[in-house]
Amino acid sequence: MRTVIHIWLLLSLLSANNNLDYVFEYFINGIPSDDPIEYKIDSNISYVPRMDTSLYWIVPNKELPADVNTLKSNNNVAIELFENRIFIAFRSSASHFAGSSTKMIVMSSKDGKIWDKEDIIEINQDIREPLFAKVSNRLMFYYFQAGTSSMKFEPTFVYMKERVELGKWSEPQQVSDVESRVFWSMKNRNNKIYVTSYEGEHYKIFGNSDINIRLLESTDGVNFNAVSTVPQYNGGISEVAFEFDKNGDFWAVSRNEDGDKSGFGSHLIFADKNEIDKWTVPESAMENIFMSPRMFRHGDDIYLISRRNKGLLSFGFMPTIFPMSMQRIANWLKFTTSAKTTSLYKINKDKMAIEYLLDLPGTGDTAFPAIRRLDAHSFLIANYTSDISKKNRWWFWGQIKPTYIYMTKLTFEPIN
Repeated sequence: MRTVIHIWLLLSLLSANNNLDYVFEYFINGIPSDDPIEYKIDSNISYVPRMDTSLYWIVPNKELPADVNTLKSNNNVAIELFENRIFIAFRSSASHFAGSSTKMIVMSSKDGKIWDKEDIIEINQDIREPLFAKVSNRLMFYYFQAGTSSMKFEPTFVYMKERVELGKWSEPQQVSDVESRVFWSMKNRNNKIYVTSYEGEHYKIFGNSDINIRLLESTDGVNFNAVSTVPQYNGGISEVAFEFDKNGDFWAVSRNEDGDKSGFGSHLIFADKNEIDKWTVPESAMENIFMSPRMFRHGDDIYLISRRNKGLLSFGFMPTIFPMSMQRIANWLKFTTSAKTTSLYKINKDKMAIEYLLDLPGTGDTAFPAIRRLDAHSFLIANYTSDISKKNRWWFWGQIKPTYIYMTKLTFEPIN
């Protein structure tokens, strides 16, 4: 094992969970549902979120299959429960940036101790944004194929592979008909697969931002249709996390990194359950930006996990009197040279605000959270991070240095 596995990792491994028994105990009565509509939670009781103090490390892990060789940068995580197994997929490459060395590793375990190789996707190009979805009794895995330039963001199409049996998956099938379309957040809700997507030139320096955000839906996991003929948003937004509240209304959080007439930062978005294609997006973006956002619901409370900037300046700190190109460059440079962590937030629906709660383990290059419900009050979280002893490591340094993957548990406990 590489010498980059520092003392902090060895110590954390000694104190970490030796297995994932707390996941597999739920399989006795079948795989728990991930849909919050299946769980009744007393609204008269107040709950507080608690993170498990121990971590289960996927990378590094001495029990990985002998033919699964991880590289320096391990990130972009997805998890799912299927056929009494836990599945994980993650990107492994020479660095966070695009390159031909990239591979997508898919594994599963029936006991949380020994892992089996399910698939390794290598195409001599970059591969990102892994997503799992279950349709009826089928498990599907999605990813997008990109380029090899470390200086460009070059998505092509989204592909899907369906699991046949242990270690055997179907041939990749293209499931997006628009080049440059990226699937971001995917959920099985209301007996449909919903996914937020974005398409267009991301990270361009000059000109107006022209990224289209669309909400797609599918009943078979293969054919994805837009919920409307027009995009839900056009501008500087890329990633959009979402969840439905107990009334069926739609809530979302955006990542507005490219900037537009609303500014730079993020938006808290709402849509009525009867018109989920018509998003209400604030005219002005909030100053904080929530990168790699994921959302989930506990009772009628909606939560967000995302990357948090620890720097003193907000993301869109540049005055708007400067040309958009200068604003972008300054904002991006300042942000990439600031420390980061992964954090949990709560959506205040009455105040239309996003409220910070607590930090998850994470520093440097961190935050691509995967969230899978275990029961009414418990959630399995997978994430990646740089060396967690480097609390104030810049995002950029984290992107070119080793990153690791862990799982932990988030539980909502009643307040006495």
